[in-house]
Amino acid sequence: MPDENNDAAAKLKKLGERVREGWAKQHPMPQQSIDTVRQTVRAEWEREQVVKRSKTVAPEPSKARGPKPPEMER
Repeated sequence: MPDENNDAAAKLKKLGERVREGWAKQHPMPQQSIDTVRQTVRAEWEREQVVKRSKTVAPEPSKARGPKPPEMER
């Protein structure tokens, strides 16, 4: 039984690879399009990193601590 599952998984994996290869042949992606996407993703990632750095370097004291809890009376 485990061998059947392994065989089925291997066949399914091979089928997926063949489908992706066929799709790539029928719908080729131009290099210019890939470069455009790569540049856009890189720019967005860099913006996110700048925001992360600015938040971790200098958090505002009032926002970092949150609201003050009410003081208890003795």
